[in-house]
Amino acid sequence: MIDILEYIKNYSYLVEFSLEDDAYLAKCLELGIMAHGESQEEAIQEIKEAVRVHLLMLIEDGDQIPEPKSMIVNS
Repeated sequence: MIDILEYIKNYSYLVEFSLEDDAYLAKCLELGIMAHGESQEEAIQEIKEAVRVHLLMLIEDGDQIPEPKSMIVNS
């Protein structure tokens, strides 16, 4: 069984302010999904929740979970 919280903690996130949207946009680099918030903290909370839901859907569908970049070990 995979530890979803460990994956969420180790994925790479990018947060930028969008003048066009007047909001902070957060993206999970490994999954290519986005979320937004009125502050950086809110955007991070929202992207982590979006990642959690996305991972649950992947597990439910029997799809592979992409490894967080920080957890990939090169041999």
